[in-house]
Amino acid sequence: MIRLVLSDMDNTLIPFGADHVSDRTARAIHELLDAGVPFGPATGRDYVELMRFFRGDEACFMTGILSNGKRVRAEGRYVRTVLLGHDELVRIDEALRGERGMFLVCYPNETDASNPAYCVRATKEESAPFERRSAFTGICVDAVPDEDMIAATIACPGPPERMDRCRALVAEAVPEVMIVSPFAEWFDVLPAGVSKADGLEVLLEALGVGLDEVVVFGDAENDLAVMRKVPHSVAVANATDEVLRAARHRVGACADEGVADALLEVARATRAGELPAFLKEES
Repeated sequence: MIRLVLSDMDNTLIPFGADHVSDRTARAIHELLDAGVPFGPATGRDYVELMRFFRGDEACFMTGILSNGKRVRAEGRYVRTVLLGHDELVRIDEALRGERGMFLVCYPNETDASNPAYCVRATKEESAPFERRSAFTGICVDAVPDEDMIAATIACPGPPERMDRCRALVAEAVPEVMIVSPFAEWFDVLPAGVSKADGLEVLLEALGVGLDEVVVFGDAENDLAVMRKVPHSVAVANATDEVLRAARHRVGACADEGVADALLEVARATRAGELPAFLKEES
């Protein structure tokens, strides 16, 4: 039986750039919850952003893996919070100097509904496209502020070769972190050893749920570690080729609300005491 369902957000549960989940997706989540199966995000987004995505309906993320595993929530209680090191962030910033258009974005642990973020050494002209795309309020600064940061990202405009260049620079200068890309021209910064997969272990222990009792939906590079970990890994049809190869199962595309369809099927199957139909088919 399935006892927990987790889903990535951008381009998995919600089309990238959309302000919030669809009404149908919200209803599917509540149908699943009513069937007794907890649902939550497994995402690089944090609490404030999730409040926006779910239009203030906190029932949709009382449980989940937030900020790519740096924050883990179980039934409304935070069971883990990992902050980024100031020294590592400073060295990332130093490694990016001289690279036109690349810049570090730091998200303070103490935040508000405007989702403020520090854009280090970026002009407002450089930060504005990323602010619109990822829905944060950029504050342009000359150096990494000395305060607690729950997350950091790297803006890397340009072709894939520029992304490769950024990976190499950060890997050489700051081996204590890793960077993963949830979508083009953008990296999430993670402490080495911290990921959605690592966060899943913490969450399952807190809930008393087994690895074979959880379903995880995803689409991109930052989902790979957790997709490779769980028996019931599910890719949406629009996932990257690497995720499509890693996942054991597939559902419809994000734009077609494939995850919402799957949530309704999990709810139906739970009530019937069955395995959901889409988990009976290997991709």
